[in-house]
Amino acid sequence: MSSDLLKYLADKVSDEIKPLMDDLARGACKDHGDYKYACGIIRGLMIANGIFADTAQRLEHDDD
Repeated sequence: MSSDLLKYLADKVSDEIKPLMDDLARGACKDHGDYKYACGIIRGLMIANGIFADTAQRLEHDDD
């Protein structure tokens, strides 16, 4: 797996996070359940981005 692919995936995940965060900022959640759900989705996507970053760093380190 190349770091270019990981960067592409991280960018796509970030593109998914942005509208969710915008909705939270605007108060678009109908109730506390919607708020918790959106926060959970954002948290999961941020964890995925962290995994992509760690993997990219390991790939670059292994190339050295």
